[in-house]
Amino acid sequence: MHEQVSELFAHQQWADSVHWRTLTAHPGALEDEAIRKRLHHLHSVQRAFLDVWKGNSHWPPFQAFSSIEALRDDMRSYYRELVGFLAAEARGRLDEILRVPWFPEPQRPVRVSETMLQVVMHSEHHRAQNAIRLREIGGAMPLTDFIVWILDGRPAPVWT
Repeated sequence: MHEQVSELFAHQQWADSVHWRTLTAHPGALEDEAIRKRLHHLHSVQRAFLDVWKGNSHWPPFQAFSSIEALRDDMRSYYRELVGFLAAEARGRLDEILRVPWFPEPQRPVRVSETMLQVVMHSEHHRAQNAIRLREIGGAMPLTDFIVWILDGRPAPVWT
């Protein structure tokens, strides 16, 4: 399971980098309110779960980032931390029951591995919403499907 989770997160990082590069290249996309809110939400969820996996818990408010560039920089920092966590800690904790601070009480048991899958699927969902929004404002998002990533040889993320 650890290899599969690591591969899903490697794809997620690549897809996020494609997403950000494409949005940055389209005039006005990063100023679009719906896109900006989803980028913040998508990353906040990623960051919040990583913090819970590491034993911390906070939910960064929208005001936590002074600019869209600060949000992108924090996302890149998140991936450095995530890669370290996956390499050092995740393997032995995948079946561990996790308490998620923002889930309603009483909580049913949820494993670390299940929350990891949630993060991957949640991120994919919001990237798809932003791809639709980009099309509405005259742009086009390249395919970032998992299978496309595999067929392209599992490329590394490129942020700029």
